[in-house]
Amino acid sequence: MGTARPPRREAQFVTAPPSSAPEESGTRREHTRHRVDLDVTVSSDHNFYTGFIENMSSGGIFIATHKVKPVGERLAFSITLPDSKQPITGMGEVRWVRLYSENSNVEPGMGLRFTEISAQSVHRVQTVLAQREPIYYEDD
Repeated sequence: MGTARPPRREAQFVTAPPSSAPEESGTRREHTRHRVDLDVTVSSDHNFYTGFIENMSSGGIFIATHKVKPVGERLAFSITLPDSKQPITGMGEVRWVRLYSENSNVEPGMGLRFTEISAQSVHRVQTVLAQREPIYYEDD
């Protein structure tokens, strides 16, 4: 057996109160988020499913889904952008998850950071996002 790994420092939100989510509070934000309503297909070694992107940046996406994957899992993605027949594709890593809670009105899902994406695809994402207002999160 190998040596024990130190605990991951990734957020895993169980009850999903908005003020506790670093991705939503702005404390760890690297890229400006924009509200979108896009389709995405996601696949791993054993699963394939479609979902909805609620917000996006040039560095990643939030996928609204009840079928969250574990933090650290790598997923292939394909995103259909508006006014485009050719989707952008790449690989991403699950950075955080938010599970469903009856006590919250926020969507369950997962934050996916782009890890392998072409410069052309990033440019296409930035072009789409430039046409939308950024999402601002209040600091608590």
